Amino acid sequence: MSAAPKRKYGWAIIFIAIFFISPSKAIAAKEPTMRVLIAKDNKARFRADGVKNIFVEGISSNHRRIKSLNLVYKNNKVKYSIDNKLNTWFDLPNNFSLIIRNNDKRGIWFKNRRYAGELKVSLNDKKLNIINYLKLEKYLKSVVGSEMPKEFPLAALQAQAIAARTYALKLLNKNKSFDLHSTQASQVYLGLESETVKINRAVKSTNSLALFHKDKLINAVFHSSSGGRTENSGKVWKYQLPYLKSVVDFDQNGKNYRWINKFTSGELDQIFPDLGGLNSIQIIKKSDTDRVLKIRLYGTNGNKNISGKRLREKLQLLSTKFEFDLKFKQISLDNKVNIDNKFFNDIVPQPLPEIQKDYFLLVRGYGAGHGVGMSQWGAKAMAERGSSFRKILKHYYTGVQIKTY
Repeated sequence: MSAAPKRKYGWAIIFIAIFFISPSKAIAAKEPTMRVLIAKDNKARFRADGVKNIFVEGISSNHRRIKSLNLVYKNNKVKYSIDNKLNTWFDLPNNFSLIIRNNDKRGIWFKNRRYAGELKVSLNDKKLNIINYLKLEKYLKSVVGSEMPKEFPLAALQAQAIAARTYALKLLNKNKSFDLHSTQASQVYLGLESETVKINRAVKSTNSLALFHKDKLINAVFHSSSGGRTENSGKVWKYQLPYLKSVVDFDQNGKNYRWINKFTSGELDQIFPDLGGLNSIQIIKKSDTDRVLKIRLYGTNGNKNISGKRLREKLQLLSTKFEFDLKFKQISLDNKVNIDNKFFNDIVPQPLPEIQKDYFLLVRGYGAGHGVGMSQWGAKAMAERGSSFRKILKHYYTGVQIKTY
């Protein structure tokens, strides 16, 4: 009989140990550290903000507490100088690895921006690679302010924070050297300058929340403005994802909802030298949302088909949702011009008449970005109408769950 109480307490101890020690799905994972590639260059300069020092690991022990550090890669050698003593340089081995940090909330200056966390520098592909290591939530405070205007409503900023957090988590540890670029190649990250009280509130109030589809993190892509309707992912990239479906957008007040570009025949000659210039152009195929998928180019040296995405890159257009027209050069053209006359290829796709030297190729377009996922200007409009960040996200990402990661 005396053994029973011992078994009772024994199981109680085991239960307590399991409850407090084992991970629980209801508790958010430990906040990860993000690795953000902020530069690849032949030279770099780092400095402290104010009177405080920066600390550098990987150089001479006599040089670790300094005000500034200059690095130069030249003639297959990496050299450094400290505290603006540019007449005195020291060699680094090509397999060097530097870690730069400080204890200042104002961060470390690199180029014209300040960065929190640590900066790690190494040589890769004959370039100095500068990677910023910092906690996810700190990273997001910059991303939200870099990707979305700080004046946007709180609900829109909260939606942006959750989308950006999900996007970052999806890419975590997928690359050996770094997780994310600091540019639009991933999502824009501009350091401490992008933080504001309102943006910090948006990030903090959504702490640990991410987007899931069938319990897996989604690819939470977003863009500025779709031009009235977002695009299916399968029309832009290789795969159609169930949560990246075309939906109605509310971006009509977006700054790039409508736009105009014009090109002279001389400019087109320089853009398409392989064709001997561009004599004419024809839209071959569009998506259901009116985005150009395939283009036929006519040149002196021959004709060829390219994708709408490729033409957007070559002409540096804001999106692939566009039409063409010709305008006589003597007509004044600007963003206020009335160009609602009939386009040559509105009904039956036909090539434009030959682009003469006396004419502009006029491109009229809608929206900015790839058009897939959340529209930032659409999120703004929904927030202004009273929608919560949950309603915004569930509108632009079909069938998702919003929960802690």
